[in-house]
Amino acid sequence: MTNIGELDMRRRRLLAALVFAFAHGVYGQTTTGTQGGSGTARRPNVVILFPDQLRWVEVGCYGHPVVKTPNIDRLAAGGVRLTHAFTNWPVCSPARSVLLSGRYARCNGVFSNQDNEAEAGRPTNRTTTIAEAFKAAGYTTALIGKWHLRPTPATLGFTESLRPRMRHRYFKQTYYKNEGTPYVVEDYSPHHETKAAVQFIREHRDRPFFLYLPYGPPHMPVSEMPENYRRMYDPARVVLRDNVWEDGKLAYNENWFKIYMWDFQYYDHKDTFPEQLPTGMTLRELTALYYGQITAVDDCVGQVLDAIRHAGIEDDTIVLFTSDHGDMLGSHQAFNKGRHYEEAIHIPMIFRYPRQLKPAVVDAQVASLVDVMPTLLELSGVPIPEAVQGASIVPVITGRQPTVGENAAFIETGLADGVRTRRYVYYNQRMPKRPMAFGDKPDPGGEHLFDVDKDPFELHDLAADPANQDVLADLRNRTDAWLKRAPAER
Repeated sequence: MTNIGELDMRRRRLLAALVFAFAHGVYGQTTTGTQGGSGTARRPNVVILFPDQLRWVEVGCYGHPVVKTPNIDRLAAGGVRLTHAFTNWPVCSPARSVLLSGRYARCNGVFSNQDNEAEAGRPTNRTTTIAEAFKAAGYTTALIGKWHLRPTPATLGFTESLRPRMRHRYFKQTYYKNEGTPYVVEDYSPHHETKAAVQFIREHRDRPFFLYLPYGPPHMPVSEMPENYRRMYDPARVVLRDNVWEDGKLAYNENWFKIYMWDFQYYDHKDTFPEQLPTGMTLRELTALYYGQITAVDDCVGQVLDAIRHAGIEDDTIVLFTSDHGDMLGSHQAFNKGRHYEEAIHIPMIFRYPRQLKPAVVDAQVASLVDVMPTLLELSGVPIPEAVQGASIVPVITGRQPTVGENAAFIETGLADGVRTRRYVYYNQRMPKRPMAFGDKPDPGGEHLFDVDKDPFELHDLAADPANQDVLADLRNRTDAWLKRAPAER
C-alpha cells in the first residue's frame, strides 16, 4: 500500500514537472525582459547568501533593536520572511551538505566537519546536488566563499569556484580560483568574495546563473574585521539572552573566549596574536564583536543586492538569505553550536523573487535547510531529483497554502536526534554531550522537551512533567518514524 508520504512526494514531483513545462511554454511566450532575448523570458537567476553561524535573533527584521542589518532588512521588506526556520544539523559541514543536496546529512554520510582538500572519488554527498540540477538545466553555477565539504566544488556541480583554503581566517587568507594556483589576499575576506560576486553577476547577467555565496563571518574569529566594525557596538548596549546567567554571573570560559577571538590562530598557534584576552573582557564585549561581524556581512549583502539591481535583473532573480546554524554564545553556559537549543538551531530564512513572490511574513510553516533545494528548483522550473528528501514550500511562500508537509524540522547532532515543531522542541540525547577539551557545559543524556512558545529561553525541561507525556510521546514517535525513513549511510 502506498503511504501518505509517498503520495505527497509524487504530487510534488508532478507539480515540479508542471512548473517546468510552464516555464518552457506559456511563460516563455508571454513575458519580455532584458534576459534571454526579445519576447522570451528565461529561467530566473538564483543567489544564496549564506553567512556562517548567524542566529535568527540578531537580525533587524527579526526584531533585534541594536544590530544594524539594513540590507538584510530591505531584502525581507521585499520578500517572504519565515519566522520559524531551522538547521537540520547545527554544525558547518553537515548543514552545508543538507543545503546543497536536499537530503539529511545522515543520508549523505556527513557526520562531522570536512576539510576543504580534494580527494579521489565521491565518498560523501553522492546524490544530485542543487548545483548539478541547475547545471543540467543550462545554468552557469558558481561557488564564491567558504566550501567546507568534500570533494571539490567542481565535483559537486559548480562550473566556477573561488574558495578560501582555511576555514576561518578573515585577513591574509589563501584562495583557490577554480582549484588553480593559490594566492593570498591581505584584505578582509568577505570584501574579496563580494567583489568577485559582483563581477560574476555583471559578467553573467545575460544567461541564467546559480550563485552560492557562503560567507565566513559572523563565525569566529570575531576579532578579525575592519576597525570600524570592531568599534561599532557599545558592549553596554548589547542585548543578552535571559539564559546566559547562572547564579547571577554571566557565562564565561577563557578558552572559548580565545577561540571566539582568534579561532585557528589560537589553538593551532599560527602567526601571532595576543596571548591574553583584553583586560576585563566579558560576554558583553564578545557579543559586541559578534554584532560587528554581522553588520560587516550585511554591508556585503547590500553590495550584492545593488549589483543585481544595477544589472537590471532584480525582478528575475531569486535571492535566498539564510545560515547554516546559530551560535550558543554563552546561552545555557555553552558556546559554539552542536546542540538542540534555539540559539544553535534557529536561523533566518528570507526568499525574494519579485516576479512571483509578494512580500509577506510566514509564521505558520516550519521550514529547514532540507527544504531549500526543492523550493528553489520548483521556483525556477527545474525538476526536483527523486533523491531529495525535503519538501518544497513554494505553496506557502506564494500564499496558496498556510502549511505543507509535516510542518516540522528534524534535527540531529550526532549524539542526539529530535524534532522542532511550531511550538515544541524535543530531542533524545542518546549519549551525554561531554565538555570539549576547551571547556564547556555538558548536556545530560535522555529525553528533553521544551515549550518554546511559553518558555522561549528553554529554562524549564518538561520531559518528566506528567502533564506533557502525550506531547512527549507524539514527538518521540515522529522522531523515530523519521529515523526509520532516513537511515544513516556510512
